[in-house]
Amino acid sequence: MEKKTQKKLLWPLVIAALMFGAMIALGRKIHFAGNVHLSYTMNTFDDFVWTDLVVFALAAVGTFVLLLVLDALYDRIARPADNKAFNRKLFIICFVVLCLCWLPFFLKDFPGTVVGDSFHSVNQGLGVKRIGNHFLVFYTLFVAIFLRIGAAFGSIMLGVFLYSLTQYLVMAAVYARFLTWLDSKGVKRWYLVLALAFFAIPQSFAMYAVIMWKDPLFTAFLLFLTMMLFDAVQSRGALFQDKKFVVKWVLLLLGTIFFRNNGLYIVIGIFVLLLFAYRKQAKRVLIATLCVIIAARIIVGPVYDALRIEKDSVVESVGIPLQQMAYVAVYGGEMNETEYASVTKLMPIEEYKRVYTPCIVDTIKWDYDYFDRSYLDTQTGEVLKNWATIGVKNFPAYVKAYCLETFGYWKIGARNSNGDMMEGIIENVYGYDLYTINLLQKLPGGAVLERMQAALQFHFSAGTLFALWVLCLALLLRRKAYKLALVLAPGAFLWITLMLAAPVAFSMRYVYLLLVAFPLIPLLPMWTKDEQS
Repeated sequence: MEKKTQKKLLWPLVIAALMFGAMIALGRKIHFAGNVHLSYTMNTFDDFVWTDLVVFALAAVGTFVLLLVLDALYDRIARPADNKAFNRKLFIICFVVLCLCWLPFFLKDFPGTVVGDSFHSVNQGLGVKRIGNHFLVFYTLFVAIFLRIGAAFGSIMLGVFLYSLTQYLVMAAVYARFLTWLDSKGVKRWYLVLALAFFAIPQSFAMYAVIMWKDPLFTAFLLFLTMMLFDAVQSRGALFQDKKFVVKWVLLLLGTIFFRNNGLYIVIGIFVLLLFAYRKQAKRVLIATLCVIIAARIIVGPVYDALRIEKDSVVESVGIPLQQMAYVAVYGGEMNETEYASVTKLMPIEEYKRVYTPCIVDTIKWDYDYFDRSYLDTQTGEVLKNWATIGVKNFPAYVKAYCLETFGYWKIGARNSNGDMMEGIIENVYGYDLYTINLLQKLPGGAVLERMQAALQFHFSAGTLFALWVLCLALLLRRKAYKLALVLAPGAFLWITLMLAAPVAFSMRYVYLLLVAFPLIPLLPMWTKDEQS
């Protein structure tokens, strides 16, 4: 029988165009002075004017035309993905290349990168401080393995080195496996060479390989989930019934949930989408996923309570509401007596002007002298109720505050060094015998390598990466490739959870998957040919 091509949809392109119009119109209103810690007098948002609608309309129309052009281009190159065997030789080549290219960074900042958040894991891992779930219990236990080995030999430096070396090798293996997986889908070798260079040359990947943060390993779990979703969709759901697939799936879900606090919500989102897309074929996976979700809630709830493990504070989930109320307080917005009382119970009105920084909430939540965290913890419902009613009266102010707190993740081209390139042992205020040794300088030609390494420090734009994911999703939905769009779910839910509780306007580590999975994004619309027929 002759195959008939389905009619394409127009609404995905319209929605994507409207999103781009809003992103560009709102983004141009923001004046960022280059540092997220600057006050509201430096990082500002212009008042809304009627010309914003013109900018919005022009940007939306331009994006719509661009999407039509891209859609026509992909029509010409569309083809199904292949399903070739794993190429072990290619994996080894990619792994070795990545390890060698990252080595100068590792040697320059030996034994690894340890920053402020890292020291919380160090303190808890060594038993100096009570263990808590803000920095994730399971991640802390993982770090503790290496620290305890080092301590047994009388050297915390050794422990940090062992941790950094392990993560270094793991991340190189993860990216090498990702590239080999792309090869198994029939990707051309020239594209693989570019993708390998993408991971090997910019020093961001080298930094994330050796820094003591939970985010690189968390991202590795999400990347493998993304690949497994594609494999399952490519098999038309058959893989969901495979026992080995289910076991791997469960392990990845556990890593996702217990290596970042928003991991549980990402897993719940994926579960809901699978429930709609593969209700019958994915029974095993759905049951396993539901069991993981329930088990995680029991562990984080009753089990942690029984073990007296401190849970994450409420303040970590309400950063955006705090920033919005602070914006209204600083600029003299409208509040009734009840709302004003609630805002001033959190912090005296005059102190808001002292500590409010529109692009990071830390200056409020870590102000121990005036910020009343106990009131927020015990009266969360009252605070959120007043936040909502204040928002009704001060909606434009809430929009401005929200944009200033999150714009690094959606404004196209926005970039900043905050949380991007961290190097060496910093913020060592705990007296540990930890310090950076520049081994690169001791090697012949080390000075040249160090200058090259410094020149390769690029700051990627999370907003631009997000925009590319939106374009990809729009093209997939236009072709009615709904199940293939599931591949974007881990990254999409990661971004959504961040938009609900962003602690700072810039930090690539929070959306690191958008960067790591970037080589896959231009390929997905090309692999929709079998779904269009």
